[in-house]
Amino acid sequence: HTYGDQGDAKIDADLTERHRLYGRYSQSRQSSPSFSSFPLTFPSFFEAPARNGVVNWTQTWSPSFVNEIRAGANYVKVNNGGQDRGTGNIAEQLGIQNGNERGPGLFAMNISGGAAGGFGEANIGTQQLFANTSLQVADAAVITRGRHVFHAGGQVIRTRINTFYAGNNGRTGLMDFTGRFTAGPDARAVAGAGAGAGEADFFLGLPDRLGRGVNTGTWGQRSTLFAAYLQDEWRITNALNVNLGLRYETHTPWVEVKDRQANFAPFSGEIQIADQDTIYNNDRALYNSYNFGYNFQPRVGFAWTVNGQMVIRGAFTTSTYLEGTGTNLRLPLNPPFNQEFETRYDTLTLPASRISQGLTVLSSATDPFAGANIRLWDPYIKPALSQQWNFTVQQRLGDVTTVQAGYVGQKGTHLMVPMPYFQRQLLADGTTAPSPYLSGNPALTGITQISGTESNGTMRYDGLQAVFQRRLSSGLQAQVSYAYSKCMTNNIGYYGSGGQSAPASAYWQNLYNSKAEWGPCFFDVTHNLTSYAVWDIPFGRGRAFGRDLHPVLNAVAGNWNVSGILSLRGGFPLTISGGDASGTKSRGPRANCIAPGHEFGTRGSAAGGYQWFDPSPYAPAAPGTFGTCGVGTVRGPGLRTFDMSLQKQFPISERTSVEFRSEFINLTNTPILNAPNSSLGGDLGRITSSQGARNIQFALKLYF
Repeated sequence: HTYGDQGDAKIDADLTERHRLYGRYSQSRQSSPSFSSFPLTFPSFFEAPARNGVVNWTQTWSPSFVNEIRAGANYVKVNNGGQDRGTGNIAEQLGIQNGNERGPGLFAMNISGGAAGGFGEANIGTQQLFANTSLQVADAAVITRGRHVFHAGGQVIRTRINTFYAGNNGRTGLMDFTGRFTAGPDARAVAGAGAGAGEADFFLGLPDRLGRGVNTGTWGQRSTLFAAYLQDEWRITNALNVNLGLRYETHTPWVEVKDRQANFAPFSGEIQIADQDTIYNNDRALYNSYNFGYNFQPRVGFAWTVNGQMVIRGAFTTSTYLEGTGTNLRLPLNPPFNQEFETRYDTLTLPASRISQGLTVLSSATDPFAGANIRLWDPYIKPALSQQWNFTVQQRLGDVTTVQAGYVGQKGTHLMVPMPYFQRQLLADGTTAPSPYLSGNPALTGITQISGTESNGTMRYDGLQAVFQRRLSSGLQAQVSYAYSKCMTNNIGYYGSGGQSAPASAYWQNLYNSKAEWGPCFFDVTHNLTSYAVWDIPFGRGRAFGRDLHPVLNAVAGNWNVSGILSLRGGFPLTISGGDASGTKSRGPRANCIAPGHEFGTRGSAAGGYQWFDPSPYAPAAPGTFGTCGVGTVRGPGLRTFDMSLQKQFPISERTSVEFRSEFINLTNTPILNAPNSSLGGDLGRITSSQGARNIQFALKLYF
């Protein structure tokens, strides 16, 4: 179920001839609880209220000087988790020690590799609470002097995030059963987890991973953006305009309001507590701030009108932004302020832990770092830098039609990348050596994982774009846009992929070889065409045909409008993943590519669905090696969809009318196929689901 409401209020006031005030306040609420009749599957709650407002004061001091002051606030809250259904301490009643240390219920028993999907709940109670606020003040002035129009201003944005996040292992905790210990030895050696039946491991009481997240209160991080800019729109001649501008922008590093965060020196492992270390130029954030260099961002552009029929445009700009990162990777989650524990049994020997021991193996009374997940931020993290450029030529054809062709490019550097610093190093002889990260601190030898963050991602986009546009004339307007493009990157980012794009790993296969990750962006599409048309059908009273149509007949057949949107594009790239055979604890392992890939398309599968691509060219990596497949070696299904709308006005009086509208989403009911399975196994290459079936909706709207 989903419940929601929203409302807006605004005011416009002309205080004087020169001063105008505008204000708006909006709020919304969304609640989406879930329910289950199975006693060991727990219901959940989800609440997401939002509020925002803005005040704008425009001052016209003279015909050549206008100033605008704006202040706004935006508040978003997300609160979700699981609810106990009154089962009491069922985990301990089943003989699982410490199973109800965090309260009643049963923590998550995740079973994979077989028929069962698991039961229990990793987050009974609050899983995550985000109460985030952005406060903004900005001033913008426009000054006209002859052929120059100057824009100058500045802004300050204060970002406040107040968060509780239990961590990826959940507040209540979890046990994973993947069939690792009941698979045959050959299968285990090459495929690792998932080679056997998860239910078999469960009945033997042999989990291959246990975890439990944090259980403390909220923490709050703060960051501020300061920016100022100056731009000159210079009309050199009546045919040539040039824009020259410079923006300065700096982002303060994230600090915790009460300095409850810790970091670690990357290799020595020295424990660093906020406001107690002097290594960084911002010792509260525990990483360095940057206030020069690319903080100065040029803007250059021009537009040249040739013979009144052709316009040539070009531009270059740079911009920075403080890219978001995973909440589970923030420094306030580190000991001694918070602790998330995890125990992994990555070897093929039977684990020391059994179900009956519950989660007692996760922590130690004498070692605060035993089994802990450590968050490590690189001390040289920088805001992301984006460089963008374009060059276009637009030609006028007649009075209402134009065609345009151009080149668009973008390069991004210092993009945030999640770094599993605990990964071992693979040596030439197939053996492994420990990770050098945190190796200098013997007190950290008992940790389970290092979840790192580093701004070492890069991307490049190049595209040729063409547009045909007809402005509204004789009741018809239309546009056709086509792009031929390529986007390459070395990481999908924290929140990349999904839907028609298979969930590729955000982690590199080999932490120590970033060049092997260079491949298509998860959203890369070679060919992309979109078009729309809006047509006032020329039949009915006052139109070209049926100008004097009888009112009754006109009410049925006259004065209709029809519009449509056609979208055609190719498929997204897919990366074939496999089990970790390297022995390095890779978090992004890939398969071996033993032959060129081949796509079948919509070929039927004996198991149901479509066998989209041939699975035979892919195999598990050999023991002691990484998979040889690169990133994005095969393409998924593209998109073909057409939406149409019919619309008609029914006049009631001079000032009152009713609008009827019908919309046909995916009119042809063409399947929008989801991505095929891209993991080694029996379902590799198979598509079993789709989205976006035809949807027809009707609406009536009263104008008065």
